[in-house]
Amino acid sequence: MASGSHYRSPSALLRELGITEPEDIRIEAIAEYCNATIIYEPLKGSAARILGFGDRAFITVDSQSRRGRQRFSAGHELGHWMLDRGRVASFMCQEQVFASEWGSDNPERRANRYATELLLPDFMFTPRAKDQRIIFETVRQLATAFQTSLTATAIRLVELGSFPSIIVCHTAQHRRWFIRNSDVPDAIRLRDKPGAWTVANDLLRGGTSSEGPTDVQADGWITHPDSRNYTLCEDSIRLGDHWILSLLWWKNEKQLLDLEEDHDF
Repeated sequence: MASGSHYRSPSALLRELGITEPEDIRIEAIAEYCNATIIYEPLKGSAARILGFGDRAFITVDSQSRRGRQRFSAGHELGHWMLDRGRVASFMCQEQVFASEWGSDNPERRANRYATELLLPDFMFTPRAKDQRIIFETVRQLATAFQTSLTATAIRLVELGSFPSIIVCHTAQHRRWFIRNSDVPDAIRLRDKPGAWTVANDLLRGGTSSEGPTDVQADGWITHPDSRNYTLCEDSIRLGDHWILSLLWWKNEKQLLDLEEDHDF
């Protein structure tokens, strides 16, 4: 965590500014409050960048990006400003950072988390996600309400939603990262690559469209030997040219309950 009086956590910023509704999370005003000015102009080779001088920073965001991506890019760079000030004078972040850096701990992941907690705060997101299906239709609705990127909103739905679920990101080469809901036990372990009868596998092999939410055998995703006896709901989409994002949701929680019973025994 950054040191010094300049640091403000996302929750502290929202509290200080009296922000209580998604439409009031104006990233430009929040950044200015933190001595960072956001500028929109066309960028090549990056989605956003930040340049800091002493106690002042300038964040440049690609003006040709979608609004949800612009807001997350700005929040990400603000995260660098709040977390990494004094360590580096500048950051330049490519588009892939916002999809790939959710796994191992590093400055980009920390900036992603800062943006997520600022733009999709727990106290606003949780009531809106309550009892909502863990599918990309829900993600898109919430992303519209919060004006946020699809990836960040999907992660928040898994983390704060009402049902056991996992979000997974793959490339053709390997799994990049995954995040599980707290209700998913550690005994649920993912395969390195999705199985042959999963939607994600089809997309990784060159398929062009998702089938939407689909019930699949759990052993297509889960290594536990009994997984062939259970199903889960998979909703997988292509994200850009290289990424496959998958939501896995246990609509029928019998597999998780059975695992808990085995553990208790």
